Amino acid sequence: MIITIEILIAIIAIVINIIIFHKKSIKKTILISILIILALIIACLITFVEEKPQIDTNEIIEIEAKTGERLKKPKTTYIFHDVTSSVKIMGNIDYNKIGRYEIKYEVPTVLGKYSKSQIVDVVDKIAPEIKLQGEEVINQSYKSEFEEPGVTAIDNYDGDITSKIITEKNQINENQIEIKYTVTDMSGNTTSKTRKVNLIDDVPPTITLNGDTDVSVIVGNQYKEQGAKATDEKDGDLTSKVQIESNVNTSKTGKYIVTYKVSDNSGNEAIKTRNVSVVEKIEQPKPTTNENKGKSGVIYLTFDDGPSSSITPKILDILKKKNIKATFFILNYDSVGEKLVQREINEGHTVAIHGYSHNYKTIYTSVNTYMENITKLQAKIKNSTGYNSTITRFPGGSSNTVSRYNPGIMTKLTKEVVSRGYKYFDWNVSSGDAGEAKTSQDVYNTVTRGLRKSRANIVLMHDFSGNTKTLNALENIINYGINNGYTFDKITESTPMVTHSVNN
Repeated sequence: MIITIEILIAIIAIVINIIIFHKKSIKKTILISILIILALIIACLITFVEEKPQIDTNEIIEIEAKTGERLKKPKTTYIFHDVTSSVKIMGNIDYNKIGRYEIKYEVPTVLGKYSKSQIVDVVDKIAPEIKLQGEEVINQSYKSEFEEPGVTAIDNYDGDITSKIITEKNQINENQIEIKYTVTDMSGNTTSKTRKVNLIDDVPPTITLNGDTDVSVIVGNQYKEQGAKATDEKDGDLTSKVQIESNVNTSKTGKYIVTYKVSDNSGNEAIKTRNVSVVEKIEQPKPTTNENKGKSGVIYLTFDDGPSSSITPKILDILKKKNIKATFFILNYDSVGEKLVQREINEGHTVAIHGYSHNYKTIYTSVNTYMENITKLQAKIKNSTGYNSTITRFPGGSSNTVSRYNPGIMTKLTKEVVSRGYKYFDWNVSSGDAGEAKTSQDVYNTVTRGLRKSRANIVLMHDFSGNTKTLNALENIINYGINNGYTFDKITESTPMVTHSVNN
């Protein structure tokens, strides 16, 4: 239309120039002017009639699927007016389905309806969303396996695509793990999310006692601290950091506790205790007026107050080496002691009952209390090893005087244990290892001087923790007996009882 107007203007200009040039009459000039005005009016009418709407569109329009987004009417002008509201969109678009659609915009004009085509792509360009269950940063023990709290993935177009999640576990350093979750929808949109796992050292060190957990010390003797070792999986050897707290008073009988504490570099603390019993000195037996001599020249090696992890295994090694059987009068034991008791049985020794407890102040309070002290240990031995023990020895011997706080109790008990089917044994040779003997040579001398060929010799020794005097003297005592014509045996139910005179 613009070209037509320019042509008309050019014609008018030419006509005017011709009129001026030929100096025609004014009337003719007026006529020509009217003609020009009519030509302009006709030209404008033709321009309006042929004018097309101006529709502002792109070549391709993209609309995100399943978002509620809809195609909007494009800005449209016609004959210098905004006619956007008059535009009609012709064609169907499925906004919930990815695809390419062709539509038309229709605009009314003076010559009828004008239309223009448009390509619309319904697309999915939104990445899925990953949601972590639990915390994004998790603190857990380095000893524990990571347990996935859960993760889901939802896509605006594909829906639940949790099953498509790819999980990668990366060790960042010794104290941290990164879990990376990645998922891709059907349109190729990818998203990732990470979770960090901090590996916390919450495992305390391990304390191992040197020697036994339960230790007995004769009142007046020195308690020798054996110490403890400490190790930690992260920090290694912490033995030098072990702190020892002790209330042991060897001048007074009683039960005491030694506490061992250590902390690793992460502040985890370990505590272990050792039970120390300070017991009364075992009295030397009174002359045995009711001793049954039994087999002459036989030595019965007996060991009280075990088992202990530091002494008992070594005594058993010596006995095995020399092929000697002995009798062990045991106290209550732990899981380590149970293995030693089983070894004593397996290697052919006699396991006898000394008592569940060795506390004089409680076990001799009544006949029932004492008998329960025996039967309780008897039942434990039976349950843990299958061995039924009916041989016993009174703590302190049947001649003890420590029971005098309950007058007459030993007279009653010596009869009671026998009536219930037990046999009790005292001793006629004491090693002195729980009292006056200070060295292994003292133990050796005391035992060998007490042996008699004319009788059965029941030798009292101890395998409690730390009793190296007896341990170091034992093989020499056995060699002495062999070289001097003695034989060795263990106490059995057929062995005649050797007992002391009762003093209470």
